[in-house]
Amino acid sequence: MVLNLKGFAYKHPGGSFLIEHTVGRDISKFFYGGYAMDGNSRDPTASNPRNAHSNVARKIVNKHIVAMLSNDKV
Repeated sequence: MVLNLKGFAYKHPGGSFLIEHTVGRDISKFFYGGYAMDGNSRDPTASNPRNAHSNVARKIVNKHIVAMLSNDKV
């Protein structure tokens, strides 16, 4: 998924830095809880590397999708 989070970045509970720092990158490992950006968040749970986003966060993401990427070889 390609997201446009320009209007959401300042609302992000972990701070806009987390979104701004990952522009143009695959953030699935952060979003789905495989990794955390320790020390870069105001979120006290961010030190837990298995911290995954909620279903509410997934709904927010779905509202900001602007394109879908594919690995399909044509």
